Amino acid sequence: MQKQIALLYSPDPEKIEKVFIDNSISYRRLGNVFLLQWEEFLSVLSELKEELLRDVRISFAKPEELKDPNKLLEVGFRARTLDQLSEEELFKNLSKILRTAQSYFHAIVCAKSMKIYGFEALCRSQVPVFKLFNVSNRIALLVDNFCRERAIYEFKRRFLRTDYKLFLNFHPKFLKNPLENAGDLISLLHFMEVSPSRVVVEIDEYEGMDLNSLKMLRNLLEGEGVLVALDDVGAGYAGLYQLTEIKPHIAKLDMELVRRIDQNPMKQSIAKALISAFKDVGIMVLAEGVEREEELKFFLEAGVDLFQGFLFARPSPHPNTLEIEKLAYNLLSTYARR
Repeated sequence: MQKQIALLYSPDPEKIEKVFIDNSISYRRLGNVFLLQWEEFLSVLSELKEELLRDVRISFAKPEELKDPNKLLEVGFRARTLDQLSEEELFKNLSKILRTAQSYFHAIVCAKSMKIYGFEALCRSQVPVFKLFNVSNRIALLVDNFCRERAIYEFKRRFLRTDYKLFLNFHPKFLKNPLENAGDLISLLHFMEVSPSRVVVEIDEYEGMDLNSLKMLRNLLEGEGVLVALDDVGAGYAGLYQLTEIKPHIAKLDMELVRRIDQNPMKQSIAKALISAFKDVGIMVLAEGVEREEELKFFLEAGVDLFQGFLFARPSPHPNTLEIEKLAYNLLSTYARR
């Protein structure tokens, strides 16, 4: 393979040049442009601070392209920021990454029936999904839609003949147009032949979202039979304010509030007050992250409706529903009798 040459354009070339000199990098400078071998570029990349790279434009060329004025102009037009180059490279390989992705399902059990209420769909791939979300909005939107479509497809394959509900996560950055968001989801569900009444839309990181948009989304989804859940309830005042205005069907208590609550009287007082308030207005309460029987016992006595956590099951692409329901019955019936 013919070696490529990296071209870096910087509005502050003296600082870039100092980094090259300090790291004994071989380069050629033409005004604000630096030319260096591909290997040299890779070796010095980690030494260039983020503030220096922010305004740097990078392009790559074959040696013969530098001798042809017309091709050299094309090389200049190809120049991108490092973030843009990273996004483009990742975008090229996104299909390979997503081919390895799997839908995992995390069981949610009902305190009253002592059976599975539903499953939260999680997406697992060779590159963590949260990292893909941080690359760019374009990639994040593609990944978000892919994971949701994959989850609905796999849910239908595994649980079509059950009455389990499917909890689908929605990232708030893509909930800017409630009419479009709700319409796209309902259309997808009808295409996949999954009843909207079996779906729960779970919204997290909602504190900075437009309140009117959230209300409209909730009402549109409810009109189609879809339930709405707010995640991480109890994590802060702003989140509680949003909850009182949106009035979701399900409130998922923040995992930090749930963890070791039996050992913290302050947490207990807060949780009891929240649960009582939610139940007064008909909001179902879900305790997420339950890992210990002591936590289960507390929340059962406090009147929580739904449970999710490693105490009952870990996320799995092929959850064993019989084993989960057997364990759920044993745990819930033991503490319900006390």
